[in-house]
Amino acid sequence: MRALVITAYNQPWELKTLPDPRPGPGQVVVRVRASGMCGTDLHVHHGAFGLPPGIVAGHEPVGEIVELGAGVTDLRVGDRVGVHWHQKGCGRCRACQSGHHAACPDVQSWMNLGGGNSELMLAWAQGCALLPEGISYEAAAPIFCAGYTVMSGLRNADPKPGERVAILGVGGLGHLALQFSRALGLETWAITGQANKVSELKAMGAHEVLVGGKEPGPVMQEAGGFDVVLSTTNASKQVASAFGGLRFGGRLVNMGVTTDGPVSIDPLVALSGQRQFRGSSQDERSDLVEALELVAAGKVKPALEIYPLEKANEVRDRLAAGQVRYRAVLQHAAR
Repeated sequence: MRALVITAYNQPWELKTLPDPRPGPGQVVVRVRASGMCGTDLHVHHGAFGLPPGIVAGHEPVGEIVELGAGVTDLRVGDRVGVHWHQKGCGRCRACQSGHHAACPDVQSWMNLGGGNSELMLAWAQGCALLPEGISYEAAAPIFCAGYTVMSGLRNADPKPGERVAILGVGGLGHLALQFSRALGLETWAITGQANKVSELKAMGAHEVLVGGKEPGPVMQEAGGFDVVLSTTNASKQVASAFGGLRFGGRLVNMGVTTDGPVSIDPLVALSGQRQFRGSSQDERSDLVEALELVAAGKVKPALEIYPLEKANEVRDRLAAGQVRYRAVLQHAAR
């Protein structure tokens, strides 16, 4: 099979021919049709995860199953699936027994078996989710990380009917959060620092758009405040300021990794307004299923740039430069 291999950190990825994987018990082989490019891939590229070179990255893969390992009974050859990050826990620890295998100390992921930037991918059957009818491989790929993350964040915010939601950081993750929130019938505003994005964000479904700059809190309060803020920005000052834009009892759910230092929350702002700061990543499996179904129904449309696998280095460089418009997807094996 062909695969993109990270042979050295901070160097171009190399397209190599590697042996085809064979599944062990409980595993499957997926013929990858598309794989999303995510900001986390940049961290892998720079060596942030400490994996030894010789890595095949890619954690937003989708395709069809071509081989089953022993004991796999709930998947079939030919099934259209995607593979999410946390695939399988040990099954015996408290986290696994509680249904949260992502918190297992020995959780298995693409980092153990190899990622999806390849024509064939080995995966644990438990880490595969069936694609609903009506969703393309390209649209499904970013849902297995970006979409899953923000849908979990939205559900963990526990929005009530009639509450007002703000999306802070309307990029690769945020534009999906905006659409998911609107699809669930919530009054959803977008907060951006770019005035030239106002009409574009309204076309995506934002009821209103606030141009908030580096400290959007005061602008948010002037607009009446918000019950929920879903934050995907990497700017810590924006997050801290937006926390002050919450209404009484409001919740800010942070899903971004700030690159300019930790977020400083004023405890007086928190306690005086019964405001809550929450962190969230990929959580309940039902969040992923719900997100996929909304895309399949046409209620959410990922904004995509699509490239062949051979252009992965170009795509990665565009992503690092902030030039990708929302999400980039690599197309793999011929149909």
